[in-house]
Amino acid sequence: MLVCLVPFVNTGVNWIVAIPGIIFPILFFVLLAFIILWIILKSKFLWVSVTAVLLGFQQIAAVFSFHFPSGFSSQKQPNTLRVMQWNVMGFDQPEEENMIENGFHSLRPQMMDVIQDQNADVLCLEEFYESKDTSISHSNISLIANMGFAYHYFVPLQRDTESYTTGIAIFSKYPITDTAQFDFNRNKRGEHLIYADIKVNDKTFRIFATHLIAINFADWDNQREENEESASYSMLLKKLLRGYSFRYHQSLLVGGKIAESPYPSIICGDFNDIPNSSTYFNIKGDLQDPFLKKGFWTGRTTRKNFGIISPTLRIDYILVSKKFNVNQFQIIHVPYSDHYPVKTDLQY
Repeated sequence: MLVCLVPFVNTGVNWIVAIPGIIFPILFFVLLAFIILWIILKSKFLWVSVTAVLLGFQQIAAVFSFHFPSGFSSQKQPNTLRVMQWNVMGFDQPEEENMIENGFHSLRPQMMDVIQDQNADVLCLEEFYESKDTSISHSNISLIANMGFAYHYFVPLQRDTESYTTGIAIFSKYPITDTAQFDFNRNKRGEHLIYADIKVNDKTFRIFATHLIAINFADWDNQREENEESASYSMLLKKLLRGYSFRYHQSLLVGGKIAESPYPSIICGDFNDIPNSSTYFNIKGDLQDPFLKKGFWTGRTTRKNFGIISPTLRIDYILVSKKFNVNQFQIIHVPYSDHYPVKTDLQY
């Protein structure tokens, strides 16, 4: 019942409401088990559990997609825009020079093959890596442009280096007519929101891309394995609370900019938060979630194993205006980044 309050409260302050959401699917199945138990025992408590399920319908509908799994057709229907979203983890390149010297190979060629095989019209890539020194590494922008993406908008983060820069990139096979970026002032790490307006035949669509602040579970887990003092559970709680506070304000900005758009919009991003969170509801607003339209089960999008909470971690999204008809959706399970790419076909 606490989780059901998520869309209506500031979870940046009322964090106690948000934390149970991490294990919401587990809570849901425990509740179903009680319903079965009450039926067997012919107990009046059945109505307590049934009422809880009914009151929690908004959360259940945001987490689970009740569709049979189906394949993704490579053939695009007429008037269809194929959109792909992926946190590419820098294409595994920041250590590329050191890897080559030690006989290892970068994952970049395999990741580029994945991108090319999807035949997307629009790409939104977070943690995008671009080399400033072509003697060390080829330009990723050029590689993707050679796949047919003649237009792009790349906004680097503030924490780049002399040899490379990382940030958020939007690539399009259709002309980009306008762009903008918005900084998250509350976040010193520099994540931001960007958009690019694309002209598709006689229609204009606004493509947003964002990367919200992470909890950094993986960093904490690595520190815990190395028995570092900073890996206490109290430190993990502090990371959670800090993330809730930042993402709540970030998501309000994102949702507000989407609402201001004069064109049908698509938002792609690594939200670093689960679907039954205020982050998700603040950004989603009146948009459609293609996963809920065409996906299956809980749709985990991160490869990292965080134990019991792993199946709940759908944190990468494509959300779209109701002007689009969602034809297909797929989570692409490839072992390269710490996130899985997702894609959808949108008929306009």
